[in-house]
Amino acid sequence: MIAGRANPLVLVTGGAGFIGSHLCEALLARGARVRVLDDFSTGRWENLARIRSDIEVIEGGLESAPAVERAVAGVDSIAHLAARSSVVESIGARELYWRVNVEGTATLFAAAAAARARRVVFAASSSAYGDRAPTHDQAHDQAHDVPQDESMQPHPASPYAASKVEGERLVRALAQTGGVDAIALRFFNVYGLRQDPNSAYAAVIPRFMTRVAEGKPVTVFSDGLQTRDFVHVSDTARAVIAALDAKHVLGGVIANVGTGQATTVTELVRLVGAVLGKPAMVEYQPAREGEVRHSVAATERAAQLIGFRANISLESGLRTMV
Repeated sequence: MIAGRANPLVLVTGGAGFIGSHLCEALLARGARVRVLDDFSTGRWENLARIRSDIEVIEGGLESAPAVERAVAGVDSIAHLAARSSVVESIGARELYWRVNVEGTATLFAAAAAARARRVVFAASSSAYGDRAPTHDQAHDQAHDVPQDESMQPHPASPYAASKVEGERLVRALAQTGGVDAIALRFFNVYGLRQDPNSAYAAVIPRFMTRVAEGKPVTVFSDGLQTRDFVHVSDTARAVIAALDAKHVLGGVIANVGTGQATTVTELVRLVGAVLGKPAMVEYQPAREGEVRHSVAATERAAQLIGFRANISLESGLRTMV
């Protein structure tokens, strides 16, 4: 049940992806009917294998207005997760990221308004906060390793981050003038099963776990003292459902989805080795363009607004991936 509605129809854009497929499973467990819109550019049919007979899948992208209009028809609410999502890739693909993440989102929101959807939950990104620690000495790192709260002005450091900030503006416009309630959830570093370790832009945790399991060194960009807030995909899906389920108007607000715990990359390497029971070897490379130094979520707004707090520790979450 979502927001008191029995068997509501929920559209999950990007539902064949890593986070989206977990969300689809969680929605089905809550009694929702699920429709997926995905162009399978990064999503995979195998991510949906367990639930394929229980969901409706529309194969198409956000750039296709007919596919989007078909996808939103008759829905109660929308979880908008579809996006191009690599900071590194976006540096050389600015137009692609704008077209999919901004223009595609605008197309979806216009269709949602026309279809009179009840609510949209938008997957925003912690990359909106940008880099607030430009120097890399340890004392400076510690001074800047403070939670990023939603009142901070966005400071995007990559085309990907900029596209997500623009998406947040579209969320506010939808809620204020489009007749559809909405919220932007800024996901921090989501991890868990089904993350692709083999992509050139793979997330750090599946890449590290694969390399350590194979007895190969992991590559750490910069000095390893940079921090991230790693939030398990099950917690992330729970946050989206909490936002879909909120009984009160959300009004286009932004809320973080993270644990509030900062972990250095060096500590992550140690934890991966401990969980796998293997030594973790490290090779260091220069920091990559567009990547931030420190990232950790302030968690109070999500707790107060939608009743969400993450409850899976990093070590426990890593063990689910073994």
